[in-house]
Amino acid sequence: MRNNHWPSFSFRRRRSPALYLFALCLLLVSSACQSQKGGESAESRGVIVINAPAAGEVRRVLVSEGMTVNEGAPIVEIAVRTEVQGTPQPQAEEDPRARAARNMQAAQSEVEAARADVVRKEVEVQRLTGLVATGDAPQAQLDGARAEFERAQRRLQQAQSAEQNSQAGIATAQQSSPGTQAPPARTFSEQIVTAQATSAGRVSVINAKVGDRVTSGQPLATLRAEEP
Repeated sequence: MRNNHWPSFSFRRRRSPALYLFALCLLLVSSACQSQKGGESAESRGVIVINAPAAGEVRRVLVSEGMTVNEGAPIVEIAVRTEVQGTPQPQAEEDPRARAARNMQAAQSEVEAARADVVRKEVEVQRLTGLVATGDAPQAQLDGARAEFERAQRRLQQAQSAEQNSQAGIATAQQSSPGTQAPPARTFSEQIVTAQATSAGRVSVINAKVGDRVTSGQPLATLRAEEP
């Protein structure tokens, strides 16, 4: 029998030089990143941001860029305005034009009611006149209806006179009050608050100027801590 001899191979692991080179590159990149982060952390630790303690209007900027300040030094003054609560407001007078228009409407309503009453009384007088002529109603009843008719006519005359007076009142009100009345003024109190340096340092940036409206927590200035 013929023996087949297979060649033997060695499966020893060989470390490639390329693998060593790749690992070295990773180590260098990691060291560079850590160094950069450390530098940024050191830089960020030296930055001091001064924020607005309240919302308001900037009244004064007490420092300038490049100035060295101590901890607690005033940086920016802010005026905070608040409306005074509970202040009694004067009652606004009624507009003369509105009052004249209301009087005019009331006079017109009275004229309409008086005119309708006159018509009813007149119809009643005419009905009783025919009945008295035929003897179906007494004269006294007719006399009473005529008296009611006369009172209704006087009421109508008075209502028409009041309507004319209200029309004149509207013309007078329009001449005396050409514009609208201004609403009562609101009352405010003002308080000055100061943004202070939380640590000693040199002013590097000022983000606010006089007259700016700022909100609570808004950055006003940036300091750079002095190196020992």
